[in-house]
Amino acid sequence: MQVTHSEKLSAARDTWVERAAEFAGTEVRSEVRSTGRRAWTGIAERGSLRALLLIQWIYRHLGRWAVMVLLTPIVAYFFVTGGAARRASRDYLRTLFATPRGRASLGRRPTRRHVFRHLYEFGENIVDSMTVWSGDGERIRIEERGSEHLHELVRMGRGGILLGAHLGSSDMLRVLSKQTGIVLNVLSFTRHAARINAFFDQLQPGLRMRLIHFEPGSISVALEIKAAIDRGEFVGILGDRVWESERGRSVQVPFLGRRARFPLGPFLLQAALGCPMLLSTCVRTGHGRYAASTELFATAGLVPRCERAKYAEELAQRYAAALEGECFRTPYQWFNFFEFWRDRVDR
Repeated sequence: MQVTHSEKLSAARDTWVERAAEFAGTEVRSEVRSTGRRAWTGIAERGSLRALLLIQWIYRHLGRWAVMVLLTPIVAYFFVTGGAARRASRDYLRTLFATPRGRASLGRRPTRRHVFRHLYEFGENIVDSMTVWSGDGERIRIEERGSEHLHELVRMGRGGILLGAHLGSSDMLRVLSKQTGIVLNVLSFTRHAARINAFFDQLQPGLRMRLIHFEPGSISVALEIKAAIDRGEFVGILGDRVWESERGRSVQVPFLGRRARFPLGPFLLQAALGCPMLLSTCVRTGHGRYAASTELFATAGLVPRCERAKYAEELAQRYAAALEGECFRTPYQWFNFFEFWRDRVDR
């Protein structure tokens, strides 16, 4: 399929919008206006997209070193103007510090300097993601641990669910899919999944990765996920965000010493499909270096309908505990820059 230059730019723009808005800490509109609350969905585009596209141009023409020189003033700009992201980062870091392991991880009570470092870490993550999106994935080094689980399932011709989080870089799954030879489908909230898929085909022919546009409660999406897994492919799902319309299918569990809401959807899906679920993370360990970890999270096997709710809640609690451990190990690499806790405890 031949993709025109304008279609490439449009697809690249769609890929950048979510990252750019989140990086800038833009205001977001509620998925359900009647709730009167701000949700993480429906992120509004701001001037940040133009700035980040400029970074992409600089990267392509002058190299990574030039981007890294500019990254500090760029992050400083968004630190000053991105109030929502700054407040969310401060709340997360203070919540982390309130736990014994969090104090050991951070070393001292979080200040604005810690918040800046958190945003800078995300900025550097974006630069590495840009490296991958630009077709230069060979510049990224990923140390794999636990990939034997994937290789075994591929050998058996079986697919499964790769459960991740907004921790480290989910974009590195593209590199990992190429290294392991798996066919990867990633649930995406963009409405332009088909156009971005065509863009990736043109950018990197043979890349075994596709986006699936996700809408809460969509039967067609569930069928598409099942078909992919039945073909022996894998579906990547991030499990640390809840749609406002899906709050009825979520559960509050302890997370970093506070009650937080996690979705039940990924775990109900695994219970209904009976496929294996693997927990997958990929965190940055240095400039252009990452450590990827994959471990079996839930074994294959159908769960009776009457037991699925309890089963899903247990998996959600285990997932929250696993994510908590990752936050202690890499405190500046959990990138959920929105109001995660709703209890408004001042810490």
